Amino acid sequence: MSRWLKTTPLFTMLVAAAICVSPSRAQADETITTGDGLLMLRASMPEETRVGESFTYTVEVTNASDNIVLHDIELKQRKAKGLSIESVSVSVKGADAKKQNKKDAKKTTTEKTSTSGDSMKIATLAPGQSRTLEVTASADEEGELRSCLEIASYTPALCLSSKVVKPQLELTKTAPEKANRCDVIELEYAVKNGGSGDVGPFVVSDSLGDGLATIEGNSELEFQVDGLKAGDTRKFVARVYAQKAGTFSSRAVAKAKKSDLQSRSKETSTEVITADLAVNVDGPSRLYGDQMAEFTASVTNTGNAVAEDVQVRVLWPNQSRLLDMSNVSIAKQDKQSKKSNQGEPTPAKNKKSDKDQKDKSAKNSDAKDKKSGNKESGSNDSSDQKIAMEMNEDTIIIDRLEAGQTVTFDYALRAGDIDKLPTKVVATYVCSVDGAEDQAKAEARATSMAMAEVKIVRLPAMQMLVIDDEDPVSNGDEVVYMIRVWNEGDAADSKVKVVAELPEGLTFKSAEGPTKHSQDGSSVTFEPIKTMKPGDRMDYKVIAKAEGNENVLFKATLSSEKLSQEVTTEEPTRLFSRQAKK
Repeated sequence: MSRWLKTTPLFTMLVAAAICVSPSRAQADETITTGDGLLMLRASMPEETRVGESFTYTVEVTNASDNIVLHDIELKQRKAKGLSIESVSVSVKGADAKKQNKKDAKKTTTEKTSTSGDSMKIATLAPGQSRTLEVTASADEEGELRSCLEIASYTPALCLSSKVVKPQLELTKTAPEKANRCDVIELEYAVKNGGSGDVGPFVVSDSLGDGLATIEGNSELEFQVDGLKAGDTRKFVARVYAQKAGTFSSRAVAKAKKSDLQSRSKETSTEVITADLAVNVDGPSRLYGDQMAEFTASVTNTGNAVAEDVQVRVLWPNQSRLLDMSNVSIAKQDKQSKKSNQGEPTPAKNKKSDKDQKDKSAKNSDAKDKKSGNKESGSNDSSDQKIAMEMNEDTIIIDRLEAGQTVTFDYALRAGDIDKLPTKVVATYVCSVDGAEDQAKAEARATSMAMAEVKIVRLPAMQMLVIDDEDPVSNGDEVVYMIRVWNEGDAADSKVKVVAELPEGLTFKSAEGPTKHSQDGSSVTFEPIKTMKPGDRMDYKVIAKAEGNENVLFKATLSSEKLSQEVTTEEPTRLFSRQAKK
């Protein structure tokens, strides 16, 4: 049997409805649903029972709605003749029992209902949820027994639900601990959404700082991200380069555009290493005359990175001459370079020695030195001479120079006519980061220059020779004395003066020479020659008349500015009388 009862509109607090069950049938089973269709009762009573014995009947209370929660459900048991209610319990069955057990495994599936006299209450019924009331009663009289259960009240409630999520950004940054100045540095970024909700648009940024830049030349790095679902990870790689050596540290930041959500990575540090060069030249400080000047040059990589294709230029004055240059040798190398066959320098071909090529070489050398900031040492006069002096050069290439490694080589020069012989060795290493837009900043240049200067000491060597044109000389005849003076040294001399002394028995007749002369008694003095260069020769003549019969000595004295004392040369001459000869 099924009955439908009309009730007040939805959310009515009191419902006047009752279900009555009589045990007169084989199985009394009645169903009632409220007019709003929210609450349904199904009751079942045994076929019969005995007077004075307890029996149990059930009432199933069900929330028949799809989305309405029913609160404060109250059922009332109407008084019936001969019926005594002993107890009421609530039983949870089926799917409802499984849900409840998941929430609290310690709770039993049977619970006591809230009762107050003949009232029974159920606190809450969710949509589709049921509770079964097990009523234990007894009959006091014989006859028909009727039990009526009334729906006193219930409160319907419309419940809305929303899933609450929490997105979370987790940013990590990875950078190499060490990198070469001439290589591209790769920075890796990973952003993970470790939360339970999606993240909207956000930006990953990194301030690289002074000296570090992207390939495009920017010091501020940014990645625009349109969003990230829960559990997803997005990775990025940035290609940057260092504009100088040093240690570079920074943190990356991921920040949402439409919220305060953000994450910072741990600080990463990268040590940027580079090659550096040091050149040294050893040689004599003083040489005499046309001696050979021998030099030993060394090039050392004083940096902490390998240097490849190092150009070494050897320069010397155009007036001098390169006699020899040895092969280069490795003076010091680390274990790594010993294992490899690299590092063997390759000599370059000599450049053309014609004047145009030398002029071009000198200009290029001066321009490179000026660009690298190297200054030549020495006094101002010496520097002016070096700058103006035309230079010739030879070049070698060192394929690979490891950090801490040194190569050496020897070369020899002959000064020629110059008084000072300067020479210098310039080593240059240049590398650049491929792909960088600003190649000027991406270029690493290491240049070192060393210079040596030899003072050429040149001494004059004044020589004098005196000879007579005839010996013996007859009384009354003339004799001619030739005086030859020459500088066989390698330096000029000045104030070169010759004085002739006629012995007794010779009478002065005349004299010839490169300068004017004067005669005072037996002395003939020639005015000094201002300068006699190396190899210069001067001849003098003194003519005298023989008057005597003896052996005489003609003397000539030489003095100059560089001679510490006078030099005297004698020429003996025999005088004779013709009568005595007969």
